[in-house]
Amino acid sequence: MKSGKLHAFTAAAIALVVALIMVVGCAETPKTIQFAPTVAAPPTGDLIDSRFAATATVLANGQVLIAGGVASEGSNSAAAELYDPATGGFTRTGSLSTGRAYHTATLLKDGRVLIAGGLGIDGQPVTVSELYDPGTGKFATTGNMLQARYDFTASLLRNGKVLIAGGNTSTIISANLDTAELYDPAAGTFSAAGNVTRYYDPSIDKFYYQGKMIAARAGHSATVLTDGNVLIAGGADHATAEVYDPSSGKMLPTGPMNSLRKEHRATLLPNGSVLITGGVDSTGQVLATAELYNPATRKFTLTTVAFPAGGTNLNEGRSQHVAALLPNGQVLIAGGTGPKSTSRSGELYDPARGSFTCIGGNGTAFGMPCAPSMNEYRSYAMYALLPNGEVLIAGGYNFHTGPAHNLAAAQGTLGGASVPFSVLWSAEVYNPASGNFISTVSIAHAHFGNSPQ
Repeated sequence: MKSGKLHAFTAAAIALVVALIMVVGCAETPKTIQFAPTVAAPPTGDLIDSRFAATATVLANGQVLIAGGVASEGSNSAAAELYDPATGGFTRTGSLSTGRAYHTATLLKDGRVLIAGGLGIDGQPVTVSELYDPGTGKFATTGNMLQARYDFTASLLRNGKVLIAGGNTSTIISANLDTAELYDPAAGTFSAAGNVTRYYDPSIDKFYYQGKMIAARAGHSATVLTDGNVLIAGGADHATAEVYDPSSGKMLPTGPMNSLRKEHRATLLPNGSVLITGGVDSTGQVLATAELYNPATRKFTLTTVAFPAGGTNLNEGRSQHVAALLPNGQVLIAGGTGPKSTSRSGELYDPARGSFTCIGGNGTAFGMPCAPSMNEYRSYAMYALLPNGEVLIAGGYNFHTGPAHNLAAAQGTLGGASVPFSVLWSAEVYNPASGNFISTVSIAHAHFGNSPQ
């Protein structure tokens, strides 16, 4: 089967399975599960709740808040938990006021975490936002966004406000948004941002303000540059990019990128440039290309062009993957959805040479460019750079058209072909010193014995 047709099959199967999950989740009256405080139990080395399309936020104390996401029970979860790098264990914390997935989580300057938007428990975009207080371990509602949205971006600005940009407002049709807004932690409110225009609504006889971007986009990236501006790139089915300038409050054109891409990743490098990796194009093809954005020239350049002597593309096409800047300046690229299936491999980007190298060597013996170095096939996982320089990779889903690594939740049939699909409980940590991915279960076992449950 050709790559394009196989990826189309994979994408269709994912869409079918996720649709089935949402149907199951909406079959009964939606309920938000609140987890009452209980006597503390020993941490578990696996996630307490399986999930993907959730968020991972490193708190001021070094712990990682995991919140929401699509859960295996077929609903968007309100559950939240904490990962402690010191023990490798996960423990329960307060629950969200509403279940949500495809939302954002932003660490504010005062240590609280803003949870905004996403798809609610009924599968529809929401405006409700809330704040997590690490001191109390509880969530409390704050101001609502001006517009319901999911698959958008949230960026912490130098002035402490949060820029909300783009997203989608429908799960039935493509309804990408060209609007933006700002959250003010001091007031607990959202206001129009970007190119703001005053409008009049005769149905309610009131004026209102709406902030516009240059282009509508969802599944895009947003990167806070060293000068405090925000690069917003890709999304939808175009290669355009724009820069938000907090000093003027305006969206300014820049770029464009060399490739149409969404569900890609953007990483700010130590030299101030931005590495753009992977994603999918307008036809659904998974991309292996990478490019660099230079804020000084406001241009994107393919890594193969920027480094003609040794620059390379990714060894494998990936979307919805991990892309984390390591303390040594390299970028960890891991997992994601590939042209044929979910990936279990990782690679490192070297900014000095503009090249990508497989972790664990090449995978010719396995029929893939990179050897399977991760513990699990996973896409759309939560990930976070830990204070010790390691990278936590948790949850996600396994959609693997070959022999499934985890058959626990295998389900669905499409065109007579069995399609394993698992929402994952597992988590792993990448250790840059050893170059290995280590299961959090083994880390927790080292602290709590053979039964950390």
